[in-house]
Order: sequence, then structure tokens, then C-alpha cells
Amino acid sequence: MSGNHPDLPYWLALRRAGLGSANFALLLARFGDMASAWDASRAELAAAGLDAQYLRGFEKARANFDPEAELALLAKHGARAYTWLDESFPAALRDIPQSPPVIFVRGKLEPTFDVAVAVVGTRRVTPYGRQVTEYFCEALARAGVAVISGLARGVDAIAHRVALEHGALTAAVLAGGIDQVYPRENAGLADRILENGCLVSEYPVGIPARPDYFPRRNRILSGLAKATLLIEAGEGSGALHTANWAFEQGRDVFAVPGSIFSRQSEATNQLIRENTARLVTSPGQLLEELNLLSVGGQLPLLDAPAGPRKERPAATAEEGKILHWLSDEPHHIDEIVRQSNMPIAAVSGLLQMMELSGLVRQAGPMTYVRT
Repeated sequence: MSGNHPDLPYWLALRRAGLGSANFALLLARFGDMASAWDASRAELAAAGLDAQYLRGFEKARANFDPEAELALLAKHGARAYTWLDESFPAALRDIPQSPPVIFVRGKLEPTFDVAVAVVGTRRVTPYGRQVTEYFCEALARAGVAVISGLARGVDAIAHRVALEHGALTAAVLAGGIDQVYPRENAGLADRILENGCLVSEYPVGIPARPDYFPRRNRILSGLAKATLLIEAGEGSGALHTANWAFEQGRDVFAVPGSIFSRQSEATNQLIRENTARLVTSPGQLLEELNLLSVGGQLPLLDAPAGPRKERPAATAEEGKILHWLSDEPHHIDEIVRQSNMPIAAVSGLLQMMELSGLVRQAGPMTYVRT
């Protein structure tokens, strides 16, 4: 029912009026299509099961919204809309609890990826969390698995970025209208996603993100995916909402363990301890658990760099002194200065040159690991 289907404008207008899945189901059962519901009398709508609150919303919609104008607004933003009755409506979302009656999409692709994993976690990601997110998402991308996330700061943004860097499909599920990227600092990332994936929302164009929209948004995030992977989630983290929705939807939930001293890992560690989420410590283990080892036919590359290994220049004596103190555990530059007993200016310059030559990489602000 995307494009110019005659019933679509009425779905859009009623969705803007705030009607949700329960009321759309009532109207479909009573009238068979939304155009007939739009023209129905108040008594007929009440007989269909709409309560007083939604009757008022319905009448407000008829007084204030032009269904055809909703189509024009959608086209202006280069977006598409799909309803329950549309063949292109994501099959993964059709039968979840509180399935969204309308899905808005921007991008070159539809959110109907054959295989996808939702990757979620804290906005206040630690260097460890950044390293884990990059490790798992690179492997998922190289195995041909799409990455779904919420475009938030921290784990979400890293997951999208790594998927894009390795040519994987990715979808970002928004908590506002399809034109309302939040946070604004990720607008550039959203533009990149449009080139090799899509933005998805259940909210009409122009609706700003609200705090109460984020928990509901997460049911779509988990619903689009075969499984949900939690990386660093503290108590009360929004990632826990995604995990809870995944449980309710009958989807697999996995969690990467974190430091017992890190507040960002309190919830992930607890889910593992309670056997609510399954512990994973490597991408290969995750893919094996999901029977996805053959998705991209690239399992042998999961623990090796993508493509042919480039020859690196030999480390100088001073670089070797720094490499001696580095490992795959993140080290802050202050610690490297202390261990190497070298001036901070010298260490900083050397690290920049070593990063360019591929000997080290940043795992966080002023934090480095040996490659």
C-alpha cells in the first residue's frame, strides 16, 4: 500500500491523529478499509470500539488533516510508508505484539533484510565497549549480517559506523518522525546510512522525538532483527527495553560480559547471571548460536583482518618501546607516558605516526591499543 494506493492517505492521516495498532485493528475489522472509516459517523466509530478519547482524536483529524497533503509531505522528504496490508511491510514486524500499523522509511533499501542483528548498548560507552562493538560489528558485516540500531550516541552510533565501513546493510530506528534525526550530532551518520540502508520510524513526518517514544521505538528495533546483542548496558539503560521487547517477541538475546567494576556493564552482567541473556565472547560464537555461519560464506575471516594484509613498516626503537607496553587492552596516553618514561610530547607524536602506519589504533579519546 505504498505509493499512490487510494487508501494510504487515510492511514497516514489517522496515524498522525495518534491512533495505534489496537484502534487500526478495530477499524479494519469493522470497515475493511480506512477510507470508509474516515467517512464513518461518530456512532459507527463508537460501534467499532473506539473509546471517547480516540473518537475525539478521530474527529480532530478529520477537521484538521488533509489525507492527500500527508502524501505530499511524505514525498517532500523522500520517504515511503507501508501499512499492514502492504506486501512490502516488514514480515518480521507483522506479528509482534503491538505491531506498528504504519512504517515510514527513508533510504535506498526496505527494512526487510534477510538476516539482521540488533546491536544496542550504553550511550556512555567505555573504551572496552567501543572495542567490543567494533569487533562484533565488523565480523557481522563481513559475514553478510545486517546491523540494526537506534542511532543514539555510544554503542548505537559505533555499530552503524562500523557496518557502513565494511559495506554491510544497516537500519536506524528513530523515536520521532522520519525527518527528525536525534541526536542532531548524528545527522551526518544518518545521511551515510541512507546510502547503504534505511531510516525507519512509526511516527509521521515532523513528529519530534520524545522521552516516552524511545521505549516503544525499541520494540521495532528488536522486531526487525533475528536477535539482539547487548554491549555495555547499565541499570535503567534503554538497551534493556530492547532486550525486554526481544524476550516478549520470542527473539534471541545475547550479552557480552563487562568488567565487574564498570557501572556500564551492571545490567548486561546481571542478565547473563540470571540466564536471561546468553553470554557471547566472540562473533563466531554469536553466529554459530544463530546458525548464521554460512550467511556470507566468510567465517574463516572472522578473526582476521578483511582483505590482504598490508606490509607494515618496521617499528623504530622508540616505537618498539611504546609497543612493549601496549596490548589489545586499551591504554590511556598518560599510562603509556608513565610506563615508557618518555616525554608526553614525544609519545603523542609517536602514537600519531604509529596510527598512520597501522601499528596502533585509537580505542577511545587518548586511548590506544596495539593492532
